[in-house]
Amino acid sequence: MKKGKVSLFLFVDAMGWELIGRLPHLFAHVAPIRKRLKTVFGYSSACDPSIISGLTPSEHTLWSSYYYSPTTSPFESYAWMRYLPAFLMNHHRVRSRLSTYIARSLGYTGYLQLYNMPFEHLPLFDYAEKRRIYSPGGLPQGKNIFDIMNEHEVPYHICQAGASDEAKAEALIQDLKKGHISLAYVTFGQLDALMHRLGTENTKISQLLHYYEEQFDRIVEIAKQSYHVVNVYLFADHGMHDVTAHYDLQKDINALGLRYGYDYVAVYDSTMARFWYLNDKAEHLIKQRLTDITAGRLLTDAELQSFGTYFPDHRYGQSIFLMNSSTLIVPSFMGRKAIPGMHGYHPNDPESYAALLSNCVIPDDVQAIQHIFKIMLRELNDV
Repeated sequence: MKKGKVSLFLFVDAMGWELIGRLPHLFAHVAPIRKRLKTVFGYSSACDPSIISGLTPSEHTLWSSYYYSPTTSPFESYAWMRYLPAFLMNHHRVRSRLSTYIARSLGYTGYLQLYNMPFEHLPLFDYAEKRRIYSPGGLPQGKNIFDIMNEHEVPYHICQAGASDEAKAEALIQDLKKGHISLAYVTFGQLDALMHRLGTENTKISQLLHYYEEQFDRIVEIAKQSYHVVNVYLFADHGMHDVTAHYDLQKDINALGLRYGYDYVAVYDSTMARFWYLNDKAEHLIKQRLTDITAGRLLTDAELQSFGTYFPDHRYGQSIFLMNSSTLIVPSFMGRKAIPGMHGYHPNDPESYAALLSNCVIPDDVQAIQHIFKIMLRELNDV
């Protein structure tokens, strides 16, 4: 016997508005209505908690992964790794496995990734996402949609962390066949990974999107066998930029003759650099140098406030230097080499916007990715 309704929230990482615009008929069968959404400034560490809570990073307090806090750093016991051979410790697979090991040893359930963080600097930093955000109690501040569904005893499906896109689709299908869930939230990450590696123009990108289309068609058809109403929402957290230039920002700052960890501390993310000043001289010299660089610019507090990423305690940096669109910091603490695709630029850049596709009318008040939370609440109110 069919149940009433199921709401499918299918999150395709990096499915940007510009990308979807190249394929106007993509997903037309299951989600013909399209809308452009403004992203949250930052990376997935900022965007994803905002989607499931409706809050800005300033409100849920998750923005970038690493923040300067030597008194609370959990990484002191791992500083010895800086003495291991660089050819081994800088290999991305070794780093990935170390990330998994460290997360388990610290009891973290959130997404922890070392990237290219220098081991000698790790004891200066704490890590923001200690708990898996896709679970009740997953946010440091505020409630997420899973808290709310638990409180109201709404049966839901959430994908397994670390599973492949194929495995996630199959697990969802099995739950839909049983007909016992009211809402599903499933993240698909292969598109993001592929565009980081190949950029947005490669033919493999459109092939993958059409593969997703086949999978989503299948998912919806199976859902219709168990439910009278199947509401579909396909969405992303951000778009993707093709990288056309790179800049060695660390070289410029190192040339000032200041001592890292004594005069200043910095995190060189791939599209921005975040600085903490330990004395006035360092602040003056670094700000002066950053002002002269034309590959990016310092963001004002007013801009950060408008993005919802201003923190009065400056936990994520006293100064934020953002690179120009499509320009990458190389090397950075996220990678030693340039890659073809990246996100995390200014939210107003055309390539930064995310896409939302649905078979339902999208309300006018849904303008940004954090507004997807409103849609989830409305879907639950109709259960």
